[in-house]
Amino acid sequence: MTVYTMNYGEDFEYLLPVRKEEYDLLHFDGTARAASWKPVQMERVKVSDRGRRLKPADLPGGDTDSIMILGRRAKERIGSYLERYGELLPLACDDGEFWVLNVTSIADALDEKASQGVLRASDDGSLLMVTRPAFRASRLVHEVFILPEPLPSSIYFTTPGVERIRAAGLTGFEFVPIWAPN
Repeated sequence: MTVYTMNYGEDFEYLLPVRKEEYDLLHFDGTARAASWKPVQMERVKVSDRGRRLKPADLPGGDTDSIMILGRRAKERIGSYLERYGELLPLACDDGEFWVLNVTSIADALDEKASQGVLRASDDGSLLMVTRPAFRASRLVHEVFILPEPLPSSIYFTTPGVERIRAAGLTGFEFVPIWAPN
């Protein structure tokens, strides 16, 4: 079973928090937040830094691969599927309806010895970064998951999850394979 991350297309629109101090509110750790969630005010970026008009996206990019933003069409097509692995939290935007996926399915599946670019903190040993993760296939029990560390974790997808999301015919992203068992 292959593991993937998402890349957001550079020709597509993306969403960013209006207030810089709210970026951290979109960094999730696997803890449910629906009960206390207050929608973050987002800005829909429709023009690139070079003045080029960007295409609308069903899954617009955010600031990192640790968040997944859904527009109305994406929520209708894959929202109930994604809610098996987390919660869809509403975002505030004057230019459309959007939700962010807070992944609550955590898989302690990182094979640190087989991974590349592992960086741990010298003071407490916490995992800070993995540039090329490898996984223990026996622990890949979720189709959509995050790792317990480093936090915020990238959102990972296994082959069945990728096939399900691709079948929805959504725009604005591509899946990138990052690991496959030998």
